[in-house]
Amino acid sequence: MFSKLMCRFGIGSTKIDLVLNKKDYRPGEVIQGEYEIIGGRIEQKLKRIETELLQYDHNSDRSSVLHHNTILSSSTMRANELKKISFSCRLADSYPPSSESISYKLVTRLVFDDGINRVDHDDFRIIA
Repeated sequence: MFSKLMCRFGIGSTKIDLVLNKKDYRPGEVIQGEYEIIGGRIEQKLKRIETELLQYDHNSDRSSVLHHNTILSSSTMRANELKKISFSCRLADSYPPSSESISYKLVTRLVFDDGINRVDHDDFRIIA
């Protein structure tokens, strides 16, 4: 009971990490990597994995969602279990290179059946 309560606050719950194959990409290139999902202290039922490709404009202090991907799931993560799932996302040819005013990141959310979310952020660069 105590472990379930702690998981509701994110302590000891299942975690997700998007591991990219590299950090620098060119426009039109495919970002590749894998999701590493690591079970926590108790069994948890997964609902979905959401990943957003964000472009941040430092001059206007605004971000834009360039791409959104959702993987639906009905699997259950056992305590301390490790799962790996392939990830890929093609960058548009029109995305400007990273600079002092433009940056990019992938934001991944692991959503559980009980409504709890875990979030991972991964910065990368687009080079000319």
